[in-house]
Amino acid sequence: MNFYDLLKARAAALGDKIFLHVDGQSLTYAEFLRVVDGAAEEVGFSQHAAKFLRKQKFNRSNAFEVKTSGSTSAPKTLTRTFDSWTDFFPIQNKIFQIDASAQVFMHGSLDFTGNLNTFLAVMHAGGSVVTTDKFSPRRWLKLIERATNIYLVPAKLALLTDGEPIKNIRAVFTGSQVLTAAQSRALLKKFPNAEIFLYYGASELSFVTYKKITADNAADVQNLGKPFDGVKVFVRDGLIYVDTPFRAENIPTPATVGDRGRIERGELIFEGRGEDFINRGGVKVSALAVEQKIAAIAGVEAAAVVKIADNLRGDNFIAYVVGRVDKKTIRQALTPAESPKEIIFVDALPLNSSGKVDKKSLEQLKQLLADKDNGHADKQRADVSRAF
Repeated sequence: MNFYDLLKARAAALGDKIFLHVDGQSLTYAEFLRVVDGAAEEVGFSQHAAKFLRKQKFNRSNAFEVKTSGSTSAPKTLTRTFDSWTDFFPIQNKIFQIDASAQVFMHGSLDFTGNLNTFLAVMHAGGSVVTTDKFSPRRWLKLIERATNIYLVPAKLALLTDGEPIKNIRAVFTGSQVLTAAQSRALLKKFPNAEIFLYYGASELSFVTYKKITADNAADVQNLGKPFDGVKVFVRDGLIYVDTPFRAENIPTPATVGDRGRIERGELIFEGRGEDFINRGGVKVSALAVEQKIAAIAGVEAAAVVKIADNLRGDNFIAYVVGRVDKKTIRQALTPAESPKEIIFVDALPLNSSGKVDKKSLEQLKQLLADKDNGHADKQRADVSRAF
């Protein structure tokens, strides 16, 4: 069995039920099956979803390809099987409250495995997906009025927290990035009736751990909670290892993706992705730790640290900051080893198709500003939306 077969089963049992609501158009399970079968044409999200399922129709295999979605390295193609996700869906869906009554708002490309997983998990549960092809937080909020659940990465969730509370959401789940304390508190205030979950995972390994965000643990930003049922996590030489049957094909077990952490009282304390550690003259600096310290400063909305080469120290780094705060205040909040070579203020952090901060674009931005300002780019405030 594959996901095309699953869609056919849902269309037979739930033919008149709305499966997809994309902007102003709704498609029932039966109508979406006709789109997949080529009897109707769609664009944007519906087209992308149909293309994925159409491949399974003609391939007749329970295996399919997905891509990793890091912010700094080139995507890798992985092979997953139908069972590696559907065996896990009952576990994740129970926690994230995805059932036949769920209307899950999500946004972004299905090339991002977090989005694809959510889309397929909703179909598995017989629920509905609510989305839009537009990058418009105002539009998102309008669509969320009809939703019961929300899945967005933290950078996108942060765009929704202004304004009056939204009380119709019962669950919010997010991952791929760490939530800051301010972001967690803002989400609790924005969605007062929702259970809010942060998960840790990887394209290679699926979901690994999760934590329910509360007022008491909002400031404990590195704690990513306990393992999901059926998943084992341990740390060896500072690296996080995962033993899970829900992993991609040809991934050895136990496996590591190079992330670093430790276990305390059965919960995973995340210390950063391996590629984000900076060897600065023999001193290892965590980009994640620096980002969190900067983000905690009053007046800072977001921060990203980008590693650069340094002829003297080996590695160095630049901090890109969104907010109104002076550089002296930022440097005073950091140790000497954590103090960036440069601090560049930007109007927004660019996001890739996965919704993660696009550090490659930030590297390009630095060069653009250097060319424009003759080496004094950090004296300017950069408008990322115009640069990209």
